[in-house]
Amino acid sequence: MSDLEQKFLQEVTEKAAEAKLVCGWDGAHFLAFLQKRGPARAMAEQARRGAVSEAFDRLAAKGRLDLSPEAVASKNDYADLFDDEAVNFFLEVLCEKGYFTAG
Repeated sequence: MSDLEQKFLQEVTEKAAEAKLVCGWDGAHFLAFLQKRGPARAMAEQARRGAVSEAFDRLAAKGRLDLSPEAVASKNDYADLFDDEAVNFFLEVLCEKGYFTAG
């Protein structure tokens, strides 16, 4: 796993801990999936399947999509981990839930 993937996984892990407090999501299974497959590969596979993380809708309902793995993956910091197709999927699902509204 590259240093960038480790950084990504660390940030997703930290966000998952906060998400547990916000919406009760236990991200242990998802984090194990990322660890096993490799974070970039696992997130890209989900994007190709059109699947969001288990916490996505619950976090959207609480107005906390900033804690979602999709929001972390869409950050410029991690652009080198994902192809355009995956990033476009992350941005699309975040936009659909109003994550990028002017505030």
